[in-house]
Amino acid sequence: MLLLPFYVKSQVVLDELKDEKSLDHFELGEANSDDYAATPYGKGHVLFLSDRGGNGLAAKDPKTNKVFARPYLLRLKDLKTLTYAAPEALLSLPYYIGQCALIPDSSGLIVSHSRSKADKNGNVGMTLSFIPFNGEEAKELPFIDEIANYQHPYFDPIDYTLYFACNVDGGIGGYDIYKSAMSFDGGWGSPMAVTEVNSALDELFPSTGQNLNVYFSRSTRNYGLQNFAWQAKDSTIMEFPNNGRGDDFAVIVLNDSSLMMSQSKRPGTASNLHLFTVIPPEPAVATEEANTETTSKAEETPKTEEESKTIAVTSSSAPAQEPPKVSSGNYSIIIGGFNTVDHAQTFLDGIGAWAPKAFISPYNDKFYVVHSVHGSKTSAKKARAIVKRNGHSAWVLSKGLNGI
Repeated sequence: MLLLPFYVKSQVVLDELKDEKSLDHFELGEANSDDYAATPYGKGHVLFLSDRGGNGLAAKDPKTNKVFARPYLLRLKDLKTLTYAAPEALLSLPYYIGQCALIPDSSGLIVSHSRSKADKNGNVGMTLSFIPFNGEEAKELPFIDEIANYQHPYFDPIDYTLYFACNVDGGIGGYDIYKSAMSFDGGWGSPMAVTEVNSALDELFPSTGQNLNVYFSRSTRNYGLQNFAWQAKDSTIMEFPNNGRGDDFAVIVLNDSSLMMSQSKRPGTASNLHLFTVIPPEPAVATEEANTETTSKAEETPKTEEESKTIAVTSSSAPAQEPPKVSSGNYSIIIGGFNTVDHAQTFLDGIGAWAPKAFISPYNDKFYVVHSVHGSKTSAKKARAIVKRNGHSAWVLSKGLNGI
C-alpha cells in the first residue's frame, strides 16, 4: 500500500533521480489512451487528464478525431484510477478541457479550457475559469486578456497563489510562467511574471514545492519539452537528470521521497504518467540479517529477560509482550516515515493486528512508525526480521525514540 502525503521539502527525491537504482518506478495509465498533467487533489489523490473511455457520443477534436480529454482521479494509496464526478459547469464546457487545479478550501477548480468562440483571426484560444462546486456557473478569471492563451494552472496552497502559462504580450518568450495571488474574499491580484524561470523559449506546466522551488517544462530544439527546477536555496535552474528524447513535462512533487511526471510514450512503455519513489537506504547498523526463511521458532522468541522486555512479539499467533522500554533502548525499528501524523496513524492502524505495540514518534521533522526499541543490535535485528516476515520493510535507527 502506498501512502504519499503532500508536499514538503523535495530535494531528496530530486537528488535520487540521478540514480535510477535508488528509485521505485511505477508506470501508470492505459496503453490506448493519453494520460497526463496530474495535479494534487486533496491529501490522497491527484487529478489528471485522459482521453480514455470515449464512446460514439463523446465529443471529439475535429482536427484529430480523438476524444477530448476529461479529468480522472488517481487514488495514491493503491494507484487506482477512479471516475471523477465533475461539476456540471465543467462538463458543460465546449471542446477542450485542459489541466485543472483544486482551490485549497475545496470551493472549486481553476480550469484551463477552450473559449466558446473563435477570435478575430479564427482561432479558438484557451482561457482560465473558476468552476465552483456549489452549482453556480463557471466564471472566467478577471485578469484574462482576450487575445492571449492561458494554460496549465497550478495552485500553491501555502501562499494561495495560482501559477499558469500564458503567451500574453510583453513576455520574454512565446509562453512564460505567471502567478496571481488569490485573496480570501475571492479576489485576484494582477498577474506577475515569474522572471526567475522565464526565457526566450516556451515555459509551461508550472508547479511549486514548500521549499519555494518552482518546477516547470521548457521547450527545447531537439528533445521537445524538458523538465527543470528553479531552486530557491541558490537561485539556480537545474535540468532534471531523467529527461529523455521526447516530451517530459508536468512535474508535481508529492513529498520528499516521491514525485509524478508526464512523458510522451516511448519504446518499451505504454504509459504517460510516471511515479518515482525513493527506496529508503539501509543504515550502517542494519547490515546482515538472519535468514528469515530458515530461522527456527526458538530463535524467533526472545531468550533472555532483557530481550523479553524490549522485543514486541508481532506474530499473529503469539501473545503480545510488554511494551518496549523506549527510555533505555538505543536502537529503534522503523517501519515507515510520514510527513503528517494523520498519515502515520492511518498506517499504524493498518498494522495493528500483528504489531499491537507499535507507536508514532516525532523525529527529524517527520512522524515515524516505530515497531519497537531495543538495547542491543542483536535483539534489534531479530525484531527487524519479524517485521519483514509480515511483509513490510524496516530499518534500524541508532537512537531510542519515544512515543507522542
